[in-house]
Amino acid sequence: MLKSMTPHTLTDLEGALRASWAADTCSPDDVARAAWSGDNPAWGHCDITALVVHDVLGGDLAVGEVRLGAEQRGYHWWNVLPSGVEIDLTREQFRVGEVVTGRRIVPRPVGRPLRRAEEYGLLRGRVEARLGTLPASRVGGSSVAGLPAGEPAGEEPTRSAFDAGGHRLSYLDFGGPGRPLLALHGHFGEGRTFAATARDLAPEWRVIALDQRGHGRSDRPGDFSREGYIRDAAALLDHLELSGVVVLGHSLGGVNAYQLAARRPELVSALVVEDIGAEVDDDLSFCLSWPRRAPTRAALIEGLGESARHLGDAIREHSDGWGPVFDPKDMVVSQQCLNGDHWEDWLASDCPALLVHGTRSDVLSEGHAADIVARRPGTRLARLPTGHTVHESDPAGFSAVVREFLQSVGP
Repeated sequence: MLKSMTPHTLTDLEGALRASWAADTCSPDDVARAAWSGDNPAWGHCDITALVVHDVLGGDLAVGEVRLGAEQRGYHWWNVLPSGVEIDLTREQFRVGEVVTGRRIVPRPVGRPLRRAEEYGLLRGRVEARLGTLPASRVGGSSVAGLPAGEPAGEEPTRSAFDAGGHRLSYLDFGGPGRPLLALHGHFGEGRTFAATARDLAPEWRVIALDQRGHGRSDRPGDFSREGYIRDAAALLDHLELSGVVVLGHSLGGVNAYQLAARRPELVSALVVEDIGAEVDDDLSFCLSWPRRAPTRAALIEGLGESARHLGDAIREHSDGWGPVFDPKDMVVSQQCLNGDHWEDWLASDCPALLVHGTRSDVLSEGHAADIVARRPGTRLARLPTGHTVHESDPAGFSAVVREFLQSVGP
């Protein structure tokens, strides 16, 4: 239970922030340069630390470029209090000669943080647990950044990460008392794509959505083999000490799901496979023409053209501009590793399964969908009038057919 709200001194706030910094609140952009360590706890925390300080003390935000010699290494954020005094609680993170230049004052934008919203909420929550309730955010009159005054916040998933044998995997846990369901996204996606599904299936089901290797906030290990993806899914379940769970996967994630059931049957009690079959042959090289970075979100979407609608939330602001949460070259390699005949794996498990087919899909044909259902005992088929990404095109319909299937799955 949170303590009641009391006035907070800068000393108290600094101590609570230092005790709250951790690997799961460190910026992925900085983790790419060096892993977070307790020896340098401020590493990768300047942006969300400045937001929490602003929540409590007000003032403005300051930002400057971080340079090491002639190389720019991102941006650094700190606070300017209403009195004009500048407070920088994370400057100590720079230990190899970095210099912060080009200071400018930036009023805090109205609304939800455009990037690192989950980590901001996690850090703020940890500080509140130590100090008591913090003042409402000084933007928009809401205690949750980005929500208009009076609008209920709802449940935000918890973002965590773990070491999966040399690379870091990030995942969202939507929580709740229900039975666990592991959700695996497709190429170009990330775990947050299943937010509506998680909401619709709660409270009976607790959705845990992995950012698969090379996607979202997880590392790029350089290996996009079938075995690599399967090891990651198994590693997450082992990390959470879970077995016998329902595994739901879209496209790439669907193949990963049924191959996990084939290789580690003790981990999987049932399958939901979204719009992918047992024979895969596709080419994602079209994404190599997408812009890597753009100065604004609008410019990136314009540059992506029709492809932007397929990316959903899988674009965000990086230190050097707006771009996707993946490297297109990785996606091409990953698809090449996915292509092939997977009938043996599809038929190897005997747990209950649901295939959800988008009848306008350009990935899974009607004939192949019918064939894979007919050849595997205990498999049901649900058809919805959508394209390939059924859970995004018809979230209510998708959740309804999944919920109906899950009601038939025993404990």
